[in-house]
Amino acid sequence: MLLNKFISPNLTNFLYLAGSYWMGLLMYTLLTFPIIGIINIIVSKSHLSNNLTDKYYIYQTLLITVIFIIITIVGSFNAKSSYVKSFDIDIDKQALKEPINVVMVSDIHLGNIIKNKRLSNMVKEINDLNPDIVIIAGDIIDSDIKPFLANNMGIEFSKIKSTYGTYAVLGNHDLMTKAENQIVNILEENSVKVLRDESILINDSLYIIGRDDITINRFSENDRASLLDLTHNLDNSKAMIVIDHNPKYIDESLNAGIDLQLSGHTHKGQIAPGNLVTDKIFEVDYGYLKKDNLNVIVSSGYGTWGPPIRIGSRSEIIQINLH
Repeated sequence: MLLNKFISPNLTNFLYLAGSYWMGLLMYTLLTFPIIGIINIIVSKSHLSNNLTDKYYIYQTLLITVIFIIITIVGSFNAKSSYVKSFDIDIDKQALKEPINVVMVSDIHLGNIIKNKRLSNMVKEINDLNPDIVIIAGDIIDSDIKPFLANNMGIEFSKIKSTYGTYAVLGNHDLMTKAENQIVNILEENSVKVLRDESILINDSLYIIGRDDITINRFSENDRASLLDLTHNLDNSKAMIVIDHNPKYIDESLNAGIDLQLSGHTHKGQIAPGNLVTDKIFEVDYGYLKKDNLNVIVSSGYGTWGPPIRIGSRSEIIQINLH
């Protein structure tokens, strides 16, 4: 990453890919070596130690290598092969007179690894679901805007087809680029409405409220508006959907009378046992939560951060049948 100004883009992409895979395998190495060390200590102090040969350590090394190869193959498949996860959500609002088919993606992480082909596949998968509304819940770009610009990725978003349009918020990685205004402009030129602490009324029946990510004050002089400020002038007889990249602030949605919160960010840990960490941090780190009248859906995301592998999670698109 430090050398990308001085070397060719192809070499940069290769080094980025190799380093990203190594990051994931390094984590499992750090978990595996202490276990292997304990096993070797136990074996060396037992009667089996007399029968140990160099072949024991060779077989041990081969076993670890095979396990790492399996992790890489399975993890790569989970990361690249997306599936559709569906939810049926009932909202007690009279204004919602007909079912709405909402399709959501989050955490695409476009950049040196996830490029035009994956993005094009994602657009096709979304269109195959015949959505009424498309939601993009943040982290559209990995953390560097250069690959996004160099590969003209923005134009792919213009190919998304829906009845009422595509709506997005920015995630922490989008803000990391320090080019959020440029990202917003490109997306809006390609038929994606980016909601930055603002709401929009759809079909006179439901509001979509998009929040800036909670990290906005780290990357700019701005802070995000409270959800109560964003909703106090809205008609409560209409359904309200809030898009908040980070699912940590569920109680704010509950207090504001939100019907449905859509989030991402967690990747469901992406690589097990990372899911054990996210499960402790968030009230809901993945899937569905019903809290009083609030419905919360958190996606594991479409793309990946760092290693392009997933263990214990899958690349996914969320489809919501809103009644």
